[in-house]
Amino acid sequence: MNIESTLIRLAKELVKLLDKTADENLPQEIADVVKLHSKLAVGSAWIPLPGADLAAGAASIWGMYARINSKLGIPFGENVIKSIGSGVATNLVSYVAMAGLASAIKSIPGIGTFIGTVTAGVLLSASLYAVTMTSGWIYLKALCALAQKNGGNITGDDLSAAVDDVLQEKDAIKEFMNEAKSSYKK
Repeated sequence: MNIESTLIRLAKELVKLLDKTADENLPQEIADVVKLHSKLAVGSAWIPLPGADLAAGAASIWGMYARINSKLGIPFGENVIKSIGSGVATNLVSYVAMAGLASAIKSIPGIGTFIGTVTAGVLLSASLYAVTMTSGWIYLKALCALAQKNGGNITGDDLSAAVDDVLQEKDAIKEFMNEAKSSYKK
């Protein structure tokens, strides 16, 4: 599985389902939003305050959803985006338990400052990158499913259920998460 081609394929499908085919650059732009926010999440791993790093990573995911919606002209309120982002993150926690441990290392007296931040930053970078990339993939899959089901009409109420449906695909999520971690290392 190639992360880039998977994101572009989903974005193309979504653009077609929403009848936004006039702009042939839109699928690449959507994939680029996911990749950009995954890189921004890596930067948040280096915030020295324990917990602030994870909060910044979550904010990156919410921002990614908002930018995807903006590109597609889908009007969702901030509460819907935060709710969906929290639901996705909660379901992905089991794949990145290391993230919480890495963040906690920063609070250990003595090593918690410099060495802890560097160690945690290294451990947390790949995890936050993979979680953000996978969150984007889940979101695009949910939007595609919803657009297909509702003939291109997407509402916030239906979106939460669509995300929940995609989150049931545990094997596919695990495979994408592992691929995202591998692509980060490259």
